[in-house]
Amino acid sequence: MRIGFDVSKALAPRDGIGRYARELLRALTEIGASLELYGLPAEVGEAVARQQLGDVPHGLHWGWAIEPRAVDVFHSLAWTVPHAYRGPLVYTCHDLTFLTHPGCHLLDNKIHCLSGVLRANLAGAVFHAPSRATADELRRQLGISDEQTHVIPHAPARDLRQVGEAAAARVLERFGIGGAPVLAVGTLEPRKNLARLIDAYAGLDESLRQSHPLVLATGGGWKHQTILDRCTDIETAHVLSPRDDGELAALYSAAAVFAYPSLAEGFGLPVLEAMACGAPVVTSNRSSMPEVAGDAARLVDPDDTAQIRQALDDLLRRPDERNRLAALGRERAASFSWIETARQTLDLYLRVAAGSGPAAS
Repeated sequence: MRIGFDVSKALAPRDGIGRYARELLRALTEIGASLELYGLPAEVGEAVARQQLGDVPHGLHWGWAIEPRAVDVFHSLAWTVPHAYRGPLVYTCHDLTFLTHPGCHLLDNKIHCLSGVLRANLAGAVFHAPSRATADELRRQLGISDEQTHVIPHAPARDLRQVGEAAAARVLERFGIGGAPVLAVGTLEPRKNLARLIDAYAGLDESLRQSHPLVLATGGGWKHQTILDRCTDIETAHVLSPRDDGELAALYSAAAVFAYPSLAEGFGLPVLEAMACGAPVVTSNRSSMPEVAGDAARLVDPDDTAQIRQALDDLLRRPDERNRLAALGRERAASFSWIETARQTLDLYLRVAAGSGPAAS
C-alpha cells in the first residue's frame, strides 16, 4: 500500500504538530510502511529535507501535486487537505480549541483550522483524534460521529529521556538558572494559561521562589505581551528557548515541578515528555489532560489561581511526594509508544484504503 503522508510541518517550527509528524514518520518507517511524503515547501532543498526527515522508503514531493492513483490513502496532519486529492483520506484533528476557546487564537488560525476540518468532512475523511476528549469535541462541536473517528494517542519522543544531574546542571548554568525550576513548556499563547501560572508562582513564599525559579521554555507564540511583562516583574522568572531536544530533556530532568495548567488540549504531549524525564507534573483537570496523565499527576482547576499555587507550594515543600509522582510519571510515560501508535495508524490506513473505515474507539 502506498501512503501519502503530509510532512508540511515536519521540518519547522518545532511545535506539537511538527513533533507528531516527525515521530510518527520515524516510527512508520521503522515498521516498514511504504510512504510518499508531500507538502514540502519549495525553498527546502532535497539534501536538507532528507537530513532532517531521515531515510524514507520512497520519494519526497514538494507541494501538493498528487497524481491520480499515486497513493492508496492520504494522511493530512496539519489542517490542510490537498485540493486536487479525491481518494481515501485520514485527517488528524489535533484539537478544537479554535471553537471552544476562540479568544485564545488569532483570526487567521481559526479560519485555517475550521476550513480544514470542514473540507475534510465534506471529502468523507476518517478523522484521527489523539484523545477521547478530542473525539468527543468533534461530535459535540461538529456532529462528526464516533463511527467516523478513530482515537490513537501520541507518545513521548524517544529522544526526550531523563538525563544525569551533571548534564542537567550544565544546561541550567548556560541559561543562568540557579536551583531546580518550576518549568513550563510550550508556545506563549493564552490557552496555555501561563498568566495564571505566573500569578500562582508569584504568590509563593520568597524562599521557595529563590530556590525554585520559574522557567518558561518556549519556541514563540502570540497574544503574549502580558505574559512577558509579568515575567519581567518577577526577579526569579526566566523565558528561554532551548536549542534542541537535548537541552529540553535537561530542563525537564532538572525541574522540581513541571506545571502545565492549560485551559484545553487535544492531547497535552508535554505532560508525557516531562514524565518521561522524571519531572513531577501539575496539570489541568479538564479536556484531555486527565486522560493522558492518569493518576501520575497533581490535577488542578486551571481557572483557580489559588489551587495552582497550593499545588506548587505543596510539591515544592514535599520532596517525598515529588519522588512519588516522578516514579508514577515514568511508568505512565512508558505505557505510550510511538511504535504502537504507528502500528495502529497503519492499521487505520489499511482499513480506510479498503473502504471499511474505523470502528468506534
